[in-house]
Amino acid sequence: MAKVELKGLTKVFDGGVRAVDSANVVVEDKEFVVLVGPSGCGKSTTLRMIAGLEDITEGELYIDGELMNDVPPKDRNIAMVFQNYALYPHMSVYENMAFGLRIKKVEKSEIERRVNEAARILDIEKLLDRKPKALSGGQRQRVAVGRAIVRNPKVFLFDEPLSNLDAKLRVQMRAELSDLHIRLDATIIYVTHDQVEAMTMADKIVVMKDGKIQQIGAPLNLYNNPVNKFVAGFIGSPPMNFLNVKVVEEGGSVVLDEGTCKMKPIAAHGDALRKYVGKDITFGIRPEDLAYTENASVENNLPVKVTVVEPLGAEIHLWVTTATQPLVARAEPHHEFKVGDSAYFTPRMEKARYFDNETEISIIAD
Repeated sequence: MAKVELKGLTKVFDGGVRAVDSANVVVEDKEFVVLVGPSGCGKSTTLRMIAGLEDITEGELYIDGELMNDVPPKDRNIAMVFQNYALYPHMSVYENMAFGLRIKKVEKSEIERRVNEAARILDIEKLLDRKPKALSGGQRQRVAVGRAIVRNPKVFLFDEPLSNLDAKLRVQMRAELSDLHIRLDATIIYVTHDQVEAMTMADKIVVMKDGKIQQIGAPLNLYNNPVNKFVAGFIGSPPMNFLNVKVVEEGGSVVLDEGTCKMKPIAAHGDALRKYVGKDITFGIRPEDLAYTENASVENNLPVKVTVVEPLGAEIHLWVTTATQPLVARAEPHHEFKVGDSAYFTPRMEKARYFDNETEISIIAD
């Protein structure tokens, strides 16, 4: 397999639209890296530049230490799996998987060995004689992956391969792709708009927005230490709650005034927030870090009204609102809530995040 390096990679389309703006990413050998972000953020364009399907406007692309900017796609030794599978409808599964090898004039015995080995890995041995129309969505996806495996590429590229599958099958295929990565010891670059896919499969996540990389890191590092409000809100399901608060000083201590209640940050956060006294900032707290309490006098309590109740079996998601601002909270399933109920939730202040309202950058550096 191979190391992939993006150095200032940029794509400018006609009209001056910068779809990808100076991307700097290092994908280590055998690493599973996920590019994630909303539609139009530039993640698929980045993948297509790596594949050679889009010209590189600026910057350099290296695969295994070799400059690839002007190397044709067929000579980059990569394999790409697309969202729509791109299977030939008139060919059997075996023929679809073998087609690329036949074009390269690989010996028949070697083709048979590679196809049968890939089919065994993907558990599609019984499907080799079928045509794509006789396969389910999950089976077609396995065939598309198998077609990539038989090529023994240096790098696997996946462009939203699970987006056409139903929810249950997506969960199953996530696990299968993670297991496949381990068994193949492969370098994988994977594009998705689904942050759950990114969190569950990646060794490293690259978060993109408007063509720019926002943050790169391990899944839990991005979850716990987002560098800005966008990453904080994009990574996590349900997403992080954001409340507009004013930083005030009372009795020598920093206090956050939400309007309906006042919250006191932990000492380490308070020191960093002191320079914002008199200003509005964004207070961020994840749904699981809001603790339900029946005691109205607990410090930092947020009084709320319940607007939506979502029972999920193992937990309850509550859509609530303070006097002016909405929140999502998680609660234990033994609690009973009804729309219109009054309730109290206490933020675990050691888990709170704070963002500058102008730059949206995290105020607390970890």
